[in-house]
Amino acid sequence: MSSWNSINDEIVSLQNQKRPDAFDVVRRKKMKAVQEITGRPLIVYATDFITPNPIKAQFIGNLVIISLADKDGFDEVTRNLPRDIGIDILLHSPGGSAEATESIVALLRDRFSYIRFIIPSVAKSAATMLAMSGEQLLMDERSELGPTDPQMIFTTQDGRTIAAPAQAIKDQFKTAQDEINADPRKLPSWVPILGWFGPSLLEQCNNQLALAKELVSKWLESYMFAGDEEAKQKAEKIAEHLADHNNFRSHARRVGISELQALGVNVLDMRTEPGLHEVVRDLYTAITLTLSNTGAYKIVENSNGEALIGMLNINIQQQPSQAPPTAIAPTSPVAPSPPTPNRQTRRKKTIM
Repeated sequence: MSSWNSINDEIVSLQNQKRPDAFDVVRRKKMKAVQEITGRPLIVYATDFITPNPIKAQFIGNLVIISLADKDGFDEVTRNLPRDIGIDILLHSPGGSAEATESIVALLRDRFSYIRFIIPSVAKSAATMLAMSGEQLLMDERSELGPTDPQMIFTTQDGRTIAAPAQAIKDQFKTAQDEINADPRKLPSWVPILGWFGPSLLEQCNNQLALAKELVSKWLESYMFAGDEEAKQKAEKIAEHLADHNNFRSHARRVGISELQALGVNVLDMRTEPGLHEVVRDLYTAITLTLSNTGAYKIVENSNGEALIGMLNINIQQQPSQAPPTAIAPTSPVAPSPPTPNRQTRRKKTIM
């Protein structure tokens, strides 16, 4: 496995040769190395939600989440791929819209009968849902998924925007009911809190919880457990566990390889295949270097060099720093909207 510094040096060497595409060249070379081992086309879907660059971090906000705009990216990188051998998708995302995820899964499943998701680091929330639409996951000790419990975003009467787990809202409302029924004198203390609840909020919570479970269960039954006599029961068990906020207490909790295997998820531990593990780690390092040293905030790319890359038109240091990026806590799946970015389409770049 290459060190962070050695991959950094590859990029610096190309930059010293006046190659403005140094990050792309090295990243795409690492993608080819993965494809050579797996024998399948590889897609990368990676966003810059764990960034050491404070200047960039203040702009990207909602641009890093899964949205309907990603359909364009997945269409761009899959339309010319062969349909008969399946694909691998390297996934690195904080999540986003469940509805957009459903649209992406529909597109992918219309084109490919076999999909594996590679999780080198983090795929949370709706990205976890996306991963559950594959036949298999590839992970190691660093990899983590997350709970799929929906987060409700609403505005209070005083204009504040609040994000809260749907299940926590339901539980709090139930607590309020029980306490007020038992002792009506407690009503005044609950009025300020209940005032945040819109007329349809509880039903929206129920619907979003049902949607999260329904999508994950349907995909697991149809793909990962296809042909299994107990497919429905296995799928529902996993979907229920991942969507239950009370199992995790926090939407940002880690769901690692051991927990997923114990649930019955089809997970391959990449450490059992050292050659594959090495090239995946090298690719993830190259992706991290691209995101932390350029204006790229979202990479949707295939191993043939076809890509749709979201770019911010801001002054980001182009020379890789001389120390590994320092990870910070993942940003919230929903953040204030940043300025409109420039989007650059890149196709068929030559890999050196």
